Amino acid sequence: MLRYINLKKREKMDILNLLIISLILLLLYISIRKTILNKSYKPEGVKKQEIIDSYEKEMLELLEKYNLNNDELLKKKKEFLIRVNHELSMNIFFEKQEAQEILQKLVNLKLK
Repeated sequence: MLRYINLKKREKMDILNLLIISLILLLLYISIRKTILNKSYKPEGVKKQEIIDSYEKEMLELLEKYNLNNDELLKKKKEFLIRVNHELSMNIFFEKQEAQEILQKLVNLKLK
């Protein structure tokens, strides 16, 4: 009879331990999920504008760096525009028309 009572206590303790472990795992899962979901995501428009701004900045740097050497400027500008064209064509945020407009804007960019 005493064995039976000890066995019942042991079973209750096992169930209680399992319940506590389950609650700890659940709380851990919720806290991890919350931190992952709370990361700030930028809207598509902001990302696009950041990309365009970085291209404009890079083009202005090229113009500034090679403004005295026209042949080298044309060579570097062409390489840059080819790279930008390739990157924009691979980018899911930009339509073909948008990419062409951006390239045209970069081509017409001048030093102030």
